[in-house]
Amino acid sequence: MEKEVEHFRAPIKDVVRRKSPFDGLLEHMRIVKKCVSLLGEGLTKYIDGDYENFSKLAKKVSELEHDADLIKGNIRAHLPKNIFMPVDKGEFLWLLREQDAILDHAENLVEMLDMRRTKIPKELRDDFKKHVNLVVSTVEAMEKAVENVKDLLETSFIRREREQTKKFIHEVHNREWQADKAKYTITKNIYKLEKKLKPMDIYHLLKIADWIDDIADHAENVADWLRAMIAR
Repeated sequence: MEKEVEHFRAPIKDVVRRKSPFDGLLEHMRIVKKCVSLLGEGLTKYIDGDYENFSKLAKKVSELEHDADLIKGNIRAHLPKNIFMPVDKGEFLWLLREQDAILDHAENLVEMLDMRRTKIPKELRDDFKKHVNLVVSTVEAMEKAVENVKDLLETSFIRREREQTKKFIHEVHNREWQADKAKYTITKNIYKLEKKLKPMDIYHLLKIADWIDDIADHAENVADWLRAMIAR
C-alpha cells in the first residue's frame, strides 16, 4: 500500500500575512521616503543656487514616482477579500492615495523648478531650508506611524501597541504644524521683499513654498487615515 502523501498546509496566519496589502503599502512608503529624502538634499542645493545636477534629480524623482505607481496598481489589483482585511478597505485605499499624493507633489515641484530656476534671495535661504527640513521630518514621522500600524495589526490591537501608534501619529501632526509655521514665516518675508523682487519671482517663490508644504499636508492626511483605521 502506497504511503499517503502529506500535503503541507500553511497556518492561517501565514496565509493572511502573504495576502496582506500592508506589505505593499510599506514597500510603496519606502519609495516615498527615499524620494522625499533625495528631494530634501536637492532642494537644499537649489536654495543655495546650485543647479548643476537638478535635472538629474528631477529625472530620478520621476522614475521613483513611476515605480511607486506600479506598486500602487499592484496593491489595488490584488486587494484581498474582506476576510483578509483587518481594517476598512475604503480607509486603506484612501491612505494609499494620500501616500501616493506625496510623490505626485514631489514630481510636480521638481519639474516646475527645473523649468524655471528661480533664484532664492539670500534673505530667504535659511527660512526655505528650515521649511524643507521640517517637511522631510514630517514624512519620516509618517513612515514610523505606518510601520507601527502594521505591528499593531499583527498584535491584534493590544493596548500598548495602540498607544505607541497614537504617539507616532501625534508626532506627524506636530511636525506638520511646525512646517506650516515655517511656511508662514517664508510668506511673510517674501512680502517684505516685494519692492525688490519681480512679480513673477514673487509668484514662483510663493508657489515653491506652497508645493513644498503640500508634501507635509499629505503626510498629515496619511496620519489622519491611520488614526481612523485604528479607531475600533
